[in-house]
Amino acid sequence: MVVRARRAAIVLLALLAWPASVSWAQAVTVETVGTTVKIRAPGFSFLTGDPLARLKEGRSVRVELAAMMLPGPGKPAAATTRRTFALSYDIWEDRFAVAPVDARAAPVSHLTRAAAEAWCVEQLAVPAAALGAPGRDLPFWIRLEYRVLPVDVPAEAEDAGRSE
Repeated sequence: MVVRARRAAIVLLALLAWPASVSWAQAVTVETVGTTVKIRAPGFSFLTGDPLARLKEGRSVRVELAAMMLPGPGKPAAATTRRTFALSYDIWEDRFAVAPVDARAAPVSHLTRAAAEAWCVEQLAVPAAALGAPGRDLPFWIRLEYRVLPVDVPAEAEDAGRSE
C-alpha cells in the first residue's frame, strides 16, 4: 500500500516540473490495479471547440487518446497505449455516451462532459511490467495526447497497419 502512494507522489512531483503550459498536470494521479497502471486526469479536456460543437449538433465524434510513460522529459516512451472512442451527445438529456471502437469495454452513457472525458482516460491502462525500472524504482513522466479523427475515415482503415 505504501509503494502505491509513493509511486503516485513521484509521478506528481515529476509532473510539477513539466512546463507551465500544461496546467492540468497537477491533477494527474496514477494507481496500480492488479498488473496494470491506471491514469486519472480530471483536468484533461478534449471535448471543446469544434468537436463539442459537432456533438451538440447531433453528430458523433471519434477521438483517439494516447498515454505514454516516459523515463524523463524528451525521452522515448517506455510504454504506450492508444484507444479510439466514438462519442455522441443526447440533446434532450444534456449527456454524453462513449463507445470504445475496439469493444474491449462496454459502452457507457448518461455522462456529463467531464465524466465522459475522465472515463476515456481511465481506459488507457498500461501493463506495469512494460514500464520496467521507471515503474518500479524510478520516477516517470506521463504524456497524454488526443486527436479528433476525421469523420470520413472508417475505423477499419485507421487501424490497418497499426501495431502496439
